Amino acid sequence: MELVTIMKIGYFNTFFPYKNPLTDEILVEKECGGGVENVAYNLTVKMMELGHEIYFFSSAINRTESIEKYQKITIYRYKKSFNIGRSPVSFDFLYKPLQLKINPDIIHAHLGNLPAPLTAYWFAKKKNKPFIITYHGDHIGQFGDPLRRTGVFLHRLCFADFLLSKADVIIALSEYNVNESKYLKKYREKITVIPNGINLEEFNIPLSKEEARKQLDIPLDKKIILFVGNLIQIKAPDVLIDAMKKIVKEIPESHLIFVGDGVIRSQLEIQIKKLGIETYVTFVGSVIDTYKKVLYYKAADVFVLPSFSEGFPIVLLEASACGLPLVVSGLESFRSIVRENYNGLFSKTGDQDDLANKIIFLLQNEDVIKKYGKNAKEKVKTFTWNRIAKETEKLYFDIIGN
Repeated sequence: MELVTIMKIGYFNTFFPYKNPLTDEILVEKECGGGVENVAYNLTVKMMELGHEIYFFSSAINRTESIEKYQKITIYRYKKSFNIGRSPVSFDFLYKPLQLKINPDIIHAHLGNLPAPLTAYWFAKKKNKPFIITYHGDHIGQFGDPLRRTGVFLHRLCFADFLLSKADVIIALSEYNVNESKYLKKYREKITVIPNGINLEEFNIPLSKEEARKQLDIPLDKKIILFVGNLIQIKAPDVLIDAMKKIVKEIPESHLIFVGDGVIRSQLEIQIKKLGIETYVTFVGSVIDTYKKVLYYKAADVFVLPSFSEGFPIVLLEASACGLPLVVSGLESFRSIVRENYNGLFSKTGDQDDLANKIIFLLQNEDVIKKYGKNAKEKVKTFTWNRIAKETEKLYFDIIGN
């Protein structure tokens, strides 16, 4: 058998960021999706840098179909039919990739919104190629609008288990994800654990907290609590806002900053007004520019993510790279990144009082903040995209028989 050193890889995901993968230049000033899209983008870039040829299939954010070529990367975007939440869904994506005369060596899908992973399976079956799925976590159906709830119900009832059963290999993000997931336990024999990653050099900006705050016009005397992510119910920003009522009573100089946007922002703004804490909370909206996002991390004292469900949130890696202590909910999946009393604290999931107490403790103990922040910067060094891309490449070669 001839040894393959350069592969053709077919990636499938609901969305691919509108960025030039050669330069990181933002092509469309519109954020769509979240951490999964970040993973898809960075894995694509790193595989290209390793010399492989990439075909990426995704939905467009509008009703225009396009093909973009960047050296060894070709991106196919299929026109949007409608949205589920903030994610575009394309009916054309169901069948048009199957019509292409492209023959990758391996097919790799991210298990998220349909039709991307389903089309990837059909594509792999038609081409008789290995089919890999990265599983980013169980979907929770009690949040969102009726369309999302229906989609999650169908996904859980009909598609998640089916697609996992058809995958040749499943990539899980941590052993904690495997143990916590409703679906993954029965597929242990074909699971490989490969976490998400970060480009540490992007966060190695030599600015002090004071310098970052001056650039962002944030008062130097505030205790800044930072949340970065989509404003959706599953990430529990409302729980954090409820916690702020107690936090500001104990620490009046505390201030919460939300970086990100989402479908429940208006609800959160109403909630803040009802609690009478408008002067203690700021929404800055989506921040696509990496440098500006780093400024917010650098300007903060504590990073908080009180989610009800997560796979392997990259924002925890980003906050760690900037030396922030982490306060998270009690999800097992967080334990792959957060170690209690080392680089962060766990709170009871959905418990605003416990969340408030953990944040208050940190804000009142500057020495603990520094200790946890230093440990966070050390721990995140193991999660580089260069290492993770190499692990993924080795898995691909093992599957195709190299």
